Amino acid sequence: MRIAYEGLIYQMLPLGGIARYIDEIIERLPEEDEPCVLLPNGFEFSPKHPQLKTASVAVEFPIASKTANKLLGRYWRRYRWKKIQTQYAAFQADLHHWSYYCGLCYRPVVRRNKPTVVTIYDFIFQQYPELDKNGKQRQWMENAIRTADRLICISQATYHDLCNRFPTAASKAVVTPLGNSFSSVTASPLPDSLRDRPYLLFVGRRTGYKNFITIWKAWKKARERHKDLQLVAAGPPLSEREARQLNISPDESGFLSLGKVSDPVLKSLYQNCKAFVFPSHMEGFGLPAVEAMESGCLVLASNCEALKEVCGGAAYHFDSVDTDALTQLIEIAVTIPEAQKKSRIADGKQQASRFSWDQTAEQTLSIYRDLTDQSV
Repeated sequence: MRIAYEGLIYQMLPLGGIARYIDEIIERLPEEDEPCVLLPNGFEFSPKHPQLKTASVAVEFPIASKTANKLLGRYWRRYRWKKIQTQYAAFQADLHHWSYYCGLCYRPVVRRNKPTVVTIYDFIFQQYPELDKNGKQRQWMENAIRTADRLICISQATYHDLCNRFPTAASKAVVTPLGNSFSSVTASPLPDSLRDRPYLLFVGRRTGYKNFITIWKAWKKARERHKDLQLVAAGPPLSEREARQLNISPDESGFLSLGKVSDPVLKSLYQNCKAFVFPSHMEGFGLPAVEAMESGCLVLASNCEALKEVCGGAAYHFDSVDTDALTQLIEIAVTIPEAQKKSRIADGKQQASRFSWDQTAEQTLSIYRDLTDQSV
């Protein structure tokens, strides 16, 4: 079976959980299958598979806002789409799996006489339309939901949201949870700046629905009683604009922004923190929560549906806008008796063991086979 992957996600979020999801599936495909991936120019593709084929395309092109004549801009865009689609079609795949709700150069999802799969990650842009001011994300997603033969939802929470928002699409949707990469990661030594220092850990982007502001405020309150408690952020580097919004001075004591870190360093950060804090207003799955539980640390997570599903009873949950509630949980994390802490950590490891990339890949492959069998 030849499976073509439309790789826009490697342009949008090359270091994010979605790119890892596609990587993990490709690496676990049977050796006789042929994964084919369309990539942006210059991208270094890491998954290993004996039959892997890739093609790179230039994705920079003038759009209407940069063109003196809007009509010419529209024709040029269509010309680029046609060239990319020709290259994509050259894979001669038995099935197409789109890594996002549109393709390179933001081509809408189309079905060209072969089964089409789209993965549904979350409904962030429907829930928070201010993050999608021109409505393009919602248009792409709605078109993808209509066009696909099968929709893969990464959690029950995402499936329920799909059923509520697009009830006619429920019959072609399947729940396939994400996996757990950290069971095979070996922790590296903790950075010198954090040794023997208590700290809270935040992982990922900090803007919008990720709700970093709640942990920032709660940490500030907790520091009134625990003055040596630090806050560590791993993810995109802290920008000057973000520092101004949070009122972070260049010499802010107790706050450390590490930027992007490797998996071995991240596992060490999880293992040595007082608690990993996940304050998002909404998530589709919440991969860092699984990583944290697998690594053996306390998890303080918001009570959004996906995080309650993924963490089960192993995490301490709080309302994402309740700074006082999170402050109280931070106090628990800092002062928790050792026996109680070990019990929580054991629960977290047990919960994390429920998620496996082998299982994700097996379920996804079953979907591929079912669709290709039907199309014969």
